[in-house]
Amino acid sequence: MSAQTQLEALVPVLVAALLAGVIGLDREWRDSPAGIRTHMLVGMGAALIMAMASELYDPAAAARLAANVITGVGFIGAGVIIRRDSQVHELTTAASLWFVAIVGLAAGAHLYVLAGGGAGLGWCVLALLRWLTKRAWPDDVLDDKSSDGPDGMTE
Repeated sequence: MSAQTQLEALVPVLVAALLAGVIGLDREWRDSPAGIRTHMLVGMGAALIMAMASELYDPAAAARLAANVITGVGFIGAGVIIRRDSQVHELTTAASLWFVAIVGLAAGAHLYVLAGGGAGLGWCVLALLRWLTKRAWPDDVLDDKSSDGPDGMTE
């Protein structure tokens, strides 16, 4: 692989970094343990895996690498989840890490519209739905710090 080709392969990694950074910024503003840097690294790592997979010229190998990224990020997400007393915290942060890995895989596969659109929708879920729920339930029923259900699951 020539140096020129390798430099061109960095484009999807940069796209993944920007898109994952948008999602990570929301988590950073919420003082989550996994903020912008963690999200960017997960997205970039996934994009790098896909960039390397494209050089294998074996679709089955690329699919296996993508599946392993998703599994591996699941373990990272499990490390982010915190249980205190009867409440579970940081589920949304764990889900957002898993999500940016998939955005990174899409960017790494040069599916920029899908990656960008997915990241935009993910941001809407994190930011806009939070804003809407705070207005629909002003008594903080669905606030980040309160219980979302009888089992004590929180964001």
